[in-house]
Amino acid sequence: MDPIGRRPITLQTPPQPARAEARPAANTAAQTVNTAQALGHTQKSGFEAPGVKAVQAPVGTWRAPADSELGKVINGMLDRLKQCDIKIKGDTPESLFRRAILDNKHVTNEQLLAMSKVTLEQLDSGPETRQKVLEKIPNARELPVHKFTVAMLSAATGIDAQKLSEACPDLGMTGAPNTPLLYAAKTERMQRSTALHDFTDYLRGAGIKGLNKAVWGVENRVLSAIVSAVGGGRY
Repeated sequence: MDPIGRRPITLQTPPQPARAEARPAANTAAQTVNTAQALGHTQKSGFEAPGVKAVQAPVGTWRAPADSELGKVINGMLDRLKQCDIKIKGDTPESLFRRAILDNKHVTNEQLLAMSKVTLEQLDSGPETRQKVLEKIPNARELPVHKFTVAMLSAATGIDAQKLSEACPDLGMTGAPNTPLLYAAKTERMQRSTALHDFTDYLRGAGIKGLNKAVWGVENRVLSAIVSAVGGGRY
């Protein structure tokens, strides 16, 4: 009671605004997932909003930005290389191309651009060579090493793989059709080195000078083949 006899003074706390009740985090997460599922979306990462489909941008390399002429040429080659998953001694056509050609600083950007402009006529082995190859190795076109080599060369040039196989059944065969030494290698090490040497030497024959030297250290066809056979090279 106050000192002058009035009614007791009651101090009241002003009413507080009602708090929104916090929902359990687990329930919130569950509702988010259910909502996404109901909409038919799957969130793949914390940076991707539900319902937005990720678009893979072209990839540049240390050689060139993705939107440059060279960048577009390289991405086209890599896209085509992914279409063949044959493995020889642990390598696919893509992984061997990346290591021996694309990542090889002895291979120039000008050589890469030149590869993309090579025509089937420049690579065609000719009817006599085709006949000799198929007489010695009738199933040459069916061998994995042939398909592997064709895939690499087709991807680099943009030439249709089937047409390239028809024109050059000797691709991936060890030796040379105009010599007694022509056979399908049995070991994967020799198959891989033959595939890569055929890639560089056929392109050398199509006018891309210096490619044998860039990969094998020597430009001459026979000497580079010997380096390849003994397991040498810059890759």
